[in-house]
Amino acid sequence: MPSSPIDVLSRHLEHVTLTDPSIDLPTLAAVLDTVPDPRSRRGRRYRLGPLLALTLLAVLGGATSLAQLARFIAGYDPGLRVQLGLPATTRPAASTLGRLLARLDGDAFDTATCGYLASLAACQPPEQATPTRTPLLGLAVDGKTLRGSRSRDGVVHLLAAIRHDTQTVLAQRQIEAKSNEIPAFTPLLRSLNLTGVAITADALHTQHDHAHQITAAGGHYLFIVKGNQPTLLRRLKALPWREAILNDRTDETAHGRREIRRMKICTARPGLPFPHAAQAIQVKRRRTDHKTGKTTIVTIYAITSLPPGRVTHAQLAALIRGHWSIEALHHIRDVTYREDASRVRTGTAPRIMASLRNLAIGLARLLGWTNIASAADYYRSHPADGMHLLGLMT
Repeated sequence: MPSSPIDVLSRHLEHVTLTDPSIDLPTLAAVLDTVPDPRSRRGRRYRLGPLLALTLLAVLGGATSLAQLARFIAGYDPGLRVQLGLPATTRPAASTLGRLLARLDGDAFDTATCGYLASLAACQPPEQATPTRTPLLGLAVDGKTLRGSRSRDGVVHLLAAIRHDTQTVLAQRQIEAKSNEIPAFTPLLRSLNLTGVAITADALHTQHDHAHQITAAGGHYLFIVKGNQPTLLRRLKALPWREAILNDRTDETAHGRREIRRMKICTARPGLPFPHAAQAIQVKRRRTDHKTGKTTIVTIYAITSLPPGRVTHAQLAALIRGHWSIEALHHIRDVTYREDASRVRTGTAPRIMASLRNLAIGLARLLGWTNIASAADYYRSHPADGMHLLGLMT
């Protein structure tokens, strides 16, 4: 029987402590077998679950194109392919693999893979709670355009929700053609348990309906406020920030620049034109580029349903900074996996490839990899470890 993913996490990183090592999750191949198979039963040569698991293993090893995926799969030991119920000699062509990915149900694929990642991430120990506070999970919502997918029908745009701490994608939806991210926000979060969760989002999603949805589901929100909410922005700017005390200050040097962040908080006054608003936040960010010597100062306003005392000031500042973890995920997909350069355009294939990248990055993060490029190099050189991780070997 394939080893449990929980056991594999323990073997890969002995210092990782799991909340319940006895949990027995299904193997990833079994999870992927639940995705509806679009192929006709007649003439199928490959079981869908193991084939998709091998495809993910190729992505985990750094494959960025259909041709590379096909070469990875063809290079696996024939005995392993037989063990997985796949033909030992027949090798899928890149075009065949591309047609399969293009016909998969994107919603079903994301439901299966995001649920799997959520189960694995839940096995990691939460942050230690203080006697008066329960842990609060940060969940960032943002969208990304797959630029290489542009065709006569438009370009694929995806909206995702990811955990701040593990960079794992818990939900993802494709934006309808001739629409935008706002209508997709509600269905994206509908399937998630928002109890003890703080949703962070940029100004596009600072919408009254979104605030109502999150709080009704037992969660909290932290939204950036910009010009698309002019009345709210004007009221926030008019708050007595000069008299407010400094609640948090950080000073960091990285990536060739020094950045000082100063955060002030005002308890939201009655009549602030946004539902469930409890606190208003001002962040002044002073950034100095060491190479050019240029200094820029940016002021950001935000609003949150978190009441005073629910989290510490440092935790609130961390939630604001943590939102940009989703931008880091997008950067990795573009730089390490060359997503914007991908020319996969047919059907749902662009979305499936993006989901495979999300899954590979999430698994690597849960194993403790801080550099995804290094993780790809490792699993390309040690495919047996990747096979253990995916439950393909005992």
